Formats: sequence, structure tokens, C-alpha cells
Amino acid sequence: SHPLPRDQFAEVNKAKMRRESGVPGVERNRKMHELKQVMESMLGKETSITDRGMFLENGTDALCFQVVWDDRQRLYGDIQYFRLFYYLADDTIEILRTHNKNDGRHSFTKLLKRSKLPKNGKLSTVSDPSDNYLWQDLKIGGTVNVFNRVMIIARCDAFTRQHYLSKGIVLKEDMPLMVPEKKVELKRVIPPYNGFGSEEDSLRSCMGSLNPPPPKKDLQKMRDKNGLILCFNAQLVSDKPYDADRRFVIQFFMEDDTIAIREPPVQNSGIMGGSFLRRQSMKHADGTAYAAKDMYVGNIVDIVGHKFLLLNADECTYRIMECDDRTFPFSNYTRLHEPLASKIEDIKKYFIANYDGNGELDLEGLAKCCDSIGLEFNKQELITVWRQTDRKGKGRIAFKKLLNLASEEGFSTQR
Repeated sequence: SHPLPRDQFAEVNKAKMRRESGVPGVERNRKMHELKQVMESMLGKETSITDRGMFLENGTDALCFQVVWDDRQRLYGDIQYFRLFYYLADDTIEILRTHNKNDGRHSFTKLLKRSKLPKNGKLSTVSDPSDNYLWQDLKIGGTVNVFNRVMIIARCDAFTRQHYLSKGIVLKEDMPLMVPEKKVELKRVIPPYNGFGSEEDSLRSCMGSLNPPPPKKDLQKMRDKNGLILCFNAQLVSDKPYDADRRFVIQFFMEDDTIAIREPPVQNSGIMGGSFLRRQSMKHADGTAYAAKDMYVGNIVDIVGHKFLLLNADECTYRIMECDDRTFPFSNYTRLHEPLASKIEDIKKYFIANYDGNGELDLEGLAKCCDSIGLEFNKQELITVWRQTDRKGKGRIAFKKLLNLASEEGFSTQR
């Protein structure tokens, strides 16, 4: 008799059913689904009892750790918190995310389902049990590599700590769960003033508002200092010969601390006069604004790259400065009287040696007298002393009048 013909489909199907039915000795090369394994065991199929001893010993006991994943080194990285469960029955690990209120993250349940976790972060079909994480590898302060996610073990529960004590291992104290975040210091850089409009208006546009309010003004100061203007005659300090004879009028408005400069026109000078600087607030080289205390005779003010020497002032300016001795200390004669009275004998000797005990002197002579006796007065202070002696504005005074002013009796009568 002839053998039955081979049915290739029947042979392939028979081999497939042998694999699916779980015939001993057949290598399936794939892991059977857990649910299928449970169903087959319920139908009477014998299962392996290799790990049943660990299950009977530990049951459903699991070690619980709180781990932290600091991923701030990457772009848009953040600090995330998880709970790691280590099941003693089969040495498997499960990682669940710890959700915070309004953390802005999707509430997924698991980062890692219950499975063996390899130490090298790579899956392999055949591996040595020592290549996977065991409970001896999990300690507070250590790290665990969850598929290239390095997490720090920060805390554990009481059962986990007791389990390690029963094995003769003492765990460290719990670490702070909140990792200190590196605060980024944002420094707002103010752009330089470009010259358009006032600097105050330009700074208001840097406040972040689409409709910035106008700059605030000191209304009390504007009301008290309204109409008070300091007017000085100034010379341009320059090494150029054609600038040596140029004169300017500098006005300082005390109500808002603004400065205006005009150059009087001079015929046949070759320089057109007029407005040199419109009224605006000016600053020193260090960035501080010019104030009224900076305006006095003899001072050099640096404005828009030009240096001006204040030569003199008008009568109204002198009176304003003498009435406000706190703002203008160089115009305070009360402060100047003490060093002047201490040199009264030297003043007498100076005039005896130079004027034979009698004579007159002008402002320049007063400056020479103060220099010779060691009184270091600046030009504004000399003018203050001179105005106390030459009240009628004659330009010359007798030296006895200066002695009378320097004496205590003369000072009391002047007050």
C-alpha cells in the first residue's frame, strides 16, 4: 500500500497546537500570557512550583520606597516623584507615579508595570538573576536605573525598614523628598537712553505694561520750588583755542532738577549762539542725576561730553543759595565763621605786613589773604564771605570791616 500523502498545512497546524497546548519539552521562544496561564491551570494543567516557596513565605508582601527622578538637565526637564514597590514573592518591581494637585501632568497610572528590572537598563530574553535588581540593591541614598532613568531612593515605609532590620541591615534616615530647585536669577537690563523724548518716559515703557502711566512727579517739591531758577555764567573748558572765549548761561530749575543751557550770540565770533541744550534732566558719569547741591560757583559740571566751569551767578541765585543753607552748604556763612574767627590774629598780621595797618581790598585780595593764612575756601565760599562784608556792592572794603566780621561781636550783629 502507498503511504498517505503529506499534508504540509496539517503538519504546521499540528506543531502549532503542540506549542499552544503546553506539551512538555517544547520550546515556545515566547512568554505565555499570564491570563492564559491562569486559565490553563484552572482547567487542570500542572504548573511549575519552582517559585511557590517564595510565594508561600512572603505572600503579597512588598517593600515600598519613595524615589525621585531629577531630569532638569534636559530641556524642559522637571523633578518627578514615584513610589517603587518590590514584591518579595517573585523579585519583581512596580513603579507608580505620585501625583500632585495641579501639577500639569497626565495622570497615567504606572511608569513600570510589575516585572523584573535589569540593572543595565536593557531587556534580554535570557539573563542571569543577578543581573536584575534584588531587594539587597535597594537602599536609602542609593540610585536605581529604570531603563536609563536614574532615580534616587529617598524614603521607605515602616514595613520596609523592619524587613531590612530582620535581615541585619540598618537603613539610613529618610532624605528630604523635595529636591532644592536652582532659582534662576533674571536680571532686567535697562536699555540705554536713545535720546528720543525724556528718559523717564523711556523707562516707563520698560515696565512691561502695554499702556504705561506717565512718570510720577514730586508735586510737593514743584509747589515749594516753583519759580526758583539758578542762573550761572559758565565757561567751556576746552583745549581748543577758539573755545576759550565762549560763554554760556546755565539755568537750573529747582522744581524738577532740569538744566537748560544757552549761548549768547557774539558778533563776528563765527559761532552761532542760541539754545545749546534744551531743558532736561542730566546725569553725572556715574549715573546719578544732577541736583541743586552740584550747582555752585567754581564747580565744573560735565554735561553731554562738555565741561563747563561755573564762573559766577546773578543776585537772585546768590540769595536763593544763602536762604537754603542745607542744600547749599558753601553759602552758609554760619559754618564759615568758625574757621574765619580762629584766624583773626593771622588776618591782622597779614594786613599789617601788606597794607601798613590800613587799606582796602577786593575779592581777589580776600582770596590771597585766605590762601596765605591757610583758609582753604573754594570760590563759592569766598563769595559768601565777601557778600557778608560788601553788602552795598561797592567792590572794595576796608580791612577793619573784615576783622569786625570775623570777630564774635561782628558776627552777632550780622545775624
